[in-house]
Amino acid sequence: MKPKSISAAKDNQLTRRTTDCILFAIVCVLLLIYTGIFIYLNLCKYIQHVDSDIAAEALLAREIWQEKDFTPGTWIASTDRRVLGIPSLASLFYGVSGSMNFSMGISCIIVGGALLVTIAYTLKRCHFSHLGIATGVLVLCALPIGGLRNEGQMVPFVMLLWFLFAGYYALHCICLFLCIAFYSYLREAVPSRESRSRSSVRCAFAWLALTGFCGALALGGMRCLQIVILPLLVLEVLLLFFESDHMSKPLPRERWHATLFVLSLLAVGMLARLYPANIEYPLYLQTANGMVDRLTRDIPAAVLECLGISGNCTLSSLSALMQLGILMVLVLTVYGLCFLFAGKKIPFNQKLLLQALGASFLLTVLIETVTTAELAHNYFFAIWFVIMATLAAMISYYEKTAPFFARLIIVCVCIFAICNIFYTYKDCITTNDNLAEYEEVISYMDSENISCGYAEFWDASRICAMTDGRLTMGHCYRMEDLRMYWWLTSTKWYVGNLPEEMPTAYIIHKEDKEAFITQFADPSIVSLGYENDRFAVYISEYNLVPMT
Repeated sequence: MKPKSISAAKDNQLTRRTTDCILFAIVCVLLLIYTGIFIYLNLCKYIQHVDSDIAAEALLAREIWQEKDFTPGTWIASTDRRVLGIPSLASLFYGVSGSMNFSMGISCIIVGGALLVTIAYTLKRCHFSHLGIATGVLVLCALPIGGLRNEGQMVPFVMLLWFLFAGYYALHCICLFLCIAFYSYLREAVPSRESRSRSSVRCAFAWLALTGFCGALALGGMRCLQIVILPLLVLEVLLLFFESDHMSKPLPRERWHATLFVLSLLAVGMLARLYPANIEYPLYLQTANGMVDRLTRDIPAAVLECLGISGNCTLSSLSALMQLGILMVLVLTVYGLCFLFAGKKIPFNQKLLLQALGASFLLTVLIETVTTAELAHNYFFAIWFVIMATLAAMISYYEKTAPFFARLIIVCVCIFAICNIFYTYKDCITTNDNLAEYEEVISYMDSENISCGYAEFWDASRICAMTDGRLTMGHCYRMEDLRMYWWLTSTKWYVGNLPEEMPTAYIIHKEDKEAFITQFADPSIVSLGYENDRFAVYISEYNLVPMT
C-alpha cells in the first residue's frame, strides 16, 4: 500500500506540474499577442489613434533634435517642462530616421516594454511565483476594457498607457516600481558580513541611480511627487509609526536605511521644485459638499470608467459580459486583499508592494477629493496596478494551498483576455475612415504649395503629425481671434519668427466661417479656397498670426 501511495502522490505532482506548465505557456502566448498588438498599433496606426495632445509629443521630439536641447527655449510647454521624457528618446530616433511618427512609435514601444519588464522584475524581487508574475502582467495588459473614441476610432485605455501615458506617466511608473523594489530590498533581513561588503557597492549605485532618476522626473513637475515620492513617504511614516508601537519602542539601526532612501527621494523632489518647469495653475480646496460629492459619486465613477465600465448595453451582449467581468474582478480583488492581509498570509515583500501601490492610488483619491483639480478617469490608473498585484499575490499563495483555485483564477484571466481582444482590440486594429476630412485639407494645401497654416489646437497638431512634419501648423485658441495659443507649440511658427508676407492657410470649422471673416477690417485679405463637410480652408498672401 505504501509504494502505491507514493506512486500516486508522484503522479499527482507530475500532473500538477504539467497543468501549470500548460497554463504558463497559454499566459505567455496571450502576452505575446497583446505585445504584438501594441507594437503594431504604435508603428502602423499611430496617426490613426493620436489626438493633438499626443501628437504634440512628436512635434516636441523634432524640436529637441533641431534645437539640440532637451528643454528647448522655443517650445511652449503645457503643465510641465520635462527634462526627461519620451520626446527626449524620440528625438534621437528622429535624428536617425527623420520621421516624427516612427520615432514616437518606437520610443513608446521601448518605454512600454521597459515598463512591463520592470513590473515583472519587481514582482520577482518580491517573491511572486512565475505563474503569478506572468498572469499579473497579462492582467495589466488585458484587464481595462473599452477606451476612448477619437474621431470615431476606438483607442483602448491600455493603448493610452502606451501612447499618452508613455509620454506622461510610463517613466514615472517605471520609477515607482524600481523604488518599491529597492525599498523592499532595504527592508529585508540584514545580510551576513561577507555578503554585505559585496552588495554595498551595488546598493550605493542603485540608491544614487534611483535618486537621480526620480530627480530628473521631478524636474518636470508635480507628477513624480504624486505618483512616486509622496506615496512612499506616507507609507514609510505609517510603517514607522506602527512598527515602533506608536513611537514607544526604538527600531534597529538597519531599519532607518529605508527611511533615508525615502527622505533622499523627497529631498530631490523638493529641490526639483526650484526649477521653473511648469505653468502654475491655482488649486483651491473643495467645499464640504464638493468633497462629499467627489468622494461618494464622482471618484468612484471615474475609477470604474478607468476600468472600462460604461453601461449602455443590453444584459445579453458581450459588452455587458465584459463589464460584469470587471465588477467580478473588483470583488475578487477586495476579497483577496482582505484575506491576504487579515489572515497574515502574504509575504513581507508582497505586502510592501501592495501597500505602496495602494498608497499611490489612495493619494490620488485624496488629492482629487479635497482640491479642485480636474477630475479625469485616467488619473486613477494606479488601480490597474493594485488589481494586478493582488491577483498575482493570490495566485502565488493559492498555488501551494489551493492549486485548483489558483488555476481557476488563471483560466478566468485567460478567457477574459481572449474576449477583450474581440471586444476592444478588434475595433482598435480595424482602421476606420475617420481622417478623410483632414486628408482632404492636406491634399488641398499640397496642391496650392502652401506649407504653413493655422487651426485650433485640436486640429493643428494632428494635421502636422499626419504629414509627419511636412506642413507647419500653428494653433490659435479660437480662429475668430487670430492670436498665438501658448500651449504645446513652437515660437518659430508665428510672425516674428516667420515673415508676414507668405502664403498661409487658415483651417476653420464650417460653423465658424462668419465669425472668422468678421474679425478683419478688410475681408478680402483672405479668400475661401476649399471646403468639405467639416472644414473650410481660407488662404491669404499674409501670415496674420503674431507671436503674442
